[in-house]
Amino acid sequence: MPPRLVTRLLGALFGLAVAAYLIVPALIVVPLAFSSGEFLQFPPPGYSTRWISEFFADPEWTNALTRSVVLAVCTAVLAVPAGTAAAYAMVRGRRRVTSAVEPFLMMPLFMPVVISGFGLYLLALTFDIDKGLWLVCLGHVGLAIPFVITTVIASLQTFDMQLLQAARVSGANAFQAFVRVLVPVIAPGIGAATLISIMTSLDEAVIALFIAGDSQPTLPVKMFSSITYSLNPLVPVAATVLTVATFVLLFLSYFLTRLARRRARTS
Repeated sequence: MPPRLVTRLLGALFGLAVAAYLIVPALIVVPLAFSSGEFLQFPPPGYSTRWISEFFADPEWTNALTRSVVLAVCTAVLAVPAGTAAAYAMVRGRRRVTSAVEPFLMMPLFMPVVISGFGLYLLALTFDIDKGLWLVCLGHVGLAIPFVITTVIASLQTFDMQLLQAARVSGANAFQAFVRVLVPVIAPGIGAATLISIMTSLDEAVIALFIAGDSQPTLPVKMFSSITYSLNPLVPVAATVLTVATFVLLFLSYFLTRLARRRARTS
């Protein structure tokens, strides 16, 4: 067997092993969501949709799911425009300025979320700020903006900036050129950034736990509370909902990212 083929085969096997290591723990909860047993056990003694029906019939769980969805959408609405503008400024700005600003914008990627959540909690206590979902949303926006910047910059790097200059020469101002020329071309990249923002907020539990807690729990916080006090059979159903939503958003984001690169190359 040729050495190059052996190298590719080993690389593929290693990639599959890493993917299985990352994905299998998330997928193992799915069979438990369809368990017919009274208690959590793996493998399930049988399969039924009983717990799924109870999950969507329980107002506590459905309200937590609704809060998570509303919070994720609000996070995307705020984070995507801010992150897109920041990404454009970084690409078009001077290298010295962007090099100095970039570490601060990317800091949430490297800082433990527990520190961000605790710091936001102390800030709310110090200034007597009402702790609610709006404050959780601001915390999630801070977590999502770096992902938006990274995704949009990847689209901007393959965009021909001379198109903006041509639009300016044709009579468009800077804002019109940005909205009518650049945004349509990198729209798939912005769409991918939107999905990533929703995914970031939907799966986040630490900031929501610090700020909203049990008074207005999101779905991850509700899951944490249920696991802490009792091993509720509805927890695997909630985990399955989040897992399916995450995978759907991930695949859509991947598709939009590839589409953005193709459109930028042909623009």
